[in-house]
Amino acid sequence: MEIRYNAIILRKKEVGETDRLYTLYTETAGKVSLVAKGVRKSEAKLAGQLETLMQGLVIVVKGRGTGRIAGAVAEKNFLSLRTDGDILKRVLETINIFERLVGWDEPDKELFQLLEVYLILTDDLAKDGKKEKIFLLTEGFLVQLFAHLGYTIETGQCAVSGEKVRSGERYFFSPSAGGILAEKYANTTEGAFPVSENTIKLIRLFLCNRLDTFSRVRVTEGGLREVNLVVTRFFQWIMH
Repeated sequence: MEIRYNAIILRKKEVGETDRLYTLYTETAGKVSLVAKGVRKSEAKLAGQLETLMQGLVIVVKGRGTGRIAGAVAEKNFLSLRTDGDILKRVLETINIFERLVGWDEPDKELFQLLEVYLILTDDLAKDGKKEKIFLLTEGFLVQLFAHLGYTIETGQCAVSGEKVRSGERYFFSPSAGGILAEKYANTTEGAFPVSENTIKLIRLFLCNRLDTFSRVRVTEGGLREVNLVVTRFFQWIMH
C-alpha cells in the first residue's frame, strides 16, 4: 500500500550501515516514524530531499511493521534558517520540544499548520537577519503549542486563589501552579519566581493572536530573557 504524506521532518537517526530512521510530523497522520533504506549510500538521491526541517511530499510504502520511505520531494527547504548558527540552534531546539510533546499517530491539522507557519515565518525573518524577532516568535509559538496541547498558562487570574490579576501589583510565576501568582502565595508555591507586568501582557498577546503578528511586537532584551525563562520552566514542568 502506498501512502502520500504532506510532512515536516523533525528528526533523523542512522540505523544499520546505510539506512536512516526519520521522525515526521504529517498533516493527516500526526507524528510517524519511517525508515529509508539505503539512503546513506553515496549514489542515493533521496537523502537530499529528507533533511531535518524540510517540508514536502513523502511517499511511503506500508506492509508489515514500520513503513518505508520510497520517495520524497522537498517543497520548502527553509534555507535561510541554516545560514546563522544561533538561529538554527534555536529552531532545532524548538523542533525537539515539539517532537517530545506531541504523541504518535495523532492527526491534528491545526497543529501541523501551526508548525508550518512557524517555520515559514522564521525563515522569512532569517532572510533579513532579524534574530531577536525569531527568538520572540519562538517563545510565542511554544506558548501556543503548550496551550493547544492543553497546557495554557494562566495570566488573567492568580493560579492559586483565582483573584483577578491587576495592573500595578507584584506578581510571580509558578510552573506547578500553571501560571501567575499573587505575591502573597509566592513563598508557599513550588518553583515561584517574580515576573514583570510586561511579561504577563506578552504571554496574553501570544495566547490571543496569530504568529504572524508577533514580529511587530517590541520587547527589551531583558523582557525576552524573562519570557524565555517562563517558557523554559513551564516546559520542564510539563516533562517532569
